[in-house]
Amino acid sequence: MRKIIIVTIFVLLANTLMIGCTSQKSLQEPPNVKAKEKSDLKKTNKEDAKDLGGSFKEIIDLKKPNIEDARDFEASLRNGSVIMISRENSEELEVYNISMLDKFLDSFNNGKQGYVCVIKGTLKTDGKILVNKLEEFETDGKVIKDTAYDTYSDKNKFIQGKPTYPAKMVKTYPGDGIRYAILESKDTPDNMGGTVISFNKNSIKNKK
Repeated sequence: MRKIIIVTIFVLLANTLMIGCTSQKSLQEPPNVKAKEKSDLKKTNKEDAKDLGGSFKEIIDLKKPNIEDARDFEASLRNGSVIMISRENSEELEVYNISMLDKFLDSFNNGKQGYVCVIKGTLKTDGKILVNKLEEFETDGKVIKDTAYDTYSDKNKFIQGKPTYPAKMVKTYPGDGIRYAILESKDTPDNMGGTVISFNKNSIKNKK
């Protein structure tokens, strides 16, 4: 009789453990499901970007500076390009014309046409910028067109890349900083997305 009781208890414990493991497994998301959701999200973002690109209306009379002027600090300062530089032998960042990015953001949010060029690099003693990042943003008032340039392949000219069409641009204030970002989807949180430019507030050197 005692042996039967012990066997019964053992069987009950084994069943309990199996049920517990099964329940825990059912609560865990299968890896293939998670991967599929990520893949579906990526596919949706690509489809959204394709739709946005197809609906973008090119601005025929758009006034743009010569892209090669991005190497010239004074010329870029005058034409309203947003510039973020560090000087040779210094790690301190300096930001110029940031209000032009605010103006672009306002144009997009209010359904108006707009353009802005963003330059990042090192300012040399001869007044030339060693450009390491160069991007142009256009909006027809509904869609943003983002064109990045290859600044490394050819030292004599910037090579234009294929445009992308992010869903929106946002401005956030992380800590003492300011960050502008482009988001693939309108559902993407503002604190995510690709950084356009990010800096501390005390890096701003002029108000234009």
